[in-house]
Amino acid sequence: MTATEPVLCTICPADKLAAHPFHPDLNIFRPPERQHEALVKLVKSERGLVSTAFTGGQTVAYAAFQLPDPFECWSKDPSGKIWELGAVEVVPAWRGHGLAGRLLQETFASGFFDDKVVIAQLLSWHYDTRRTGLSTFAYRELLIKLYQKVGFQLWRTDDPDIAGHIENALMARIGPAASAETVRCFHRLRRQGRAPWDIPF
Repeated sequence: MTATEPVLCTICPADKLAAHPFHPDLNIFRPPERQHEALVKLVKSERGLVSTAFTGGQTVAYAAFQLPDPFECWSKDPSGKIWELGAVEVVPAWRGHGLAGRLLQETFASGFFDDKVVIAQLLSWHYDTRRTGLSTFAYRELLIKLYQKVGFQLWRTDDPDIAGHIENALMARIGPAASAETVRCFHRLRRQGRAPWDIPF
């Protein structure tokens, strides 16, 4: 390992996350200082977890997971076993090094999500098309391939944020020990009769 190669921190403790400020280019979702502060707060609240990659005293990549926000339909899961992959972000200088895939692989290898369903909402307004030069459809396919490598599948939904935009998608990873009740709840929540078309899968 070279001195500059990022070191992964799987399910990073809040104090260690707080000690590694975000690289200035981690700014897709909000300014890096605010995103760093929000994720430290999330981990401390025990409603989420973050896996990170550090180098040079900074965070250069992260994958953040959380329980759904109260306004989301997914929060209607009474068991608390439906989680959301909220964000995966890598600074442009470190893209192409497999950091996103490694963060996801190591997080799921921890076993924490074995009894859970993890959803990922692919929303075009979060795609980094400006810096990558990819179209929204190409970026969507990039994310689909990344998430499929760690067990996610595509699912149809009548959620208007996804069903109404062909460049968006819903993916989910059903953990190997997820209960039948949790899986049924996932399928019920993705199909709530909000649109008139059939949803066969």
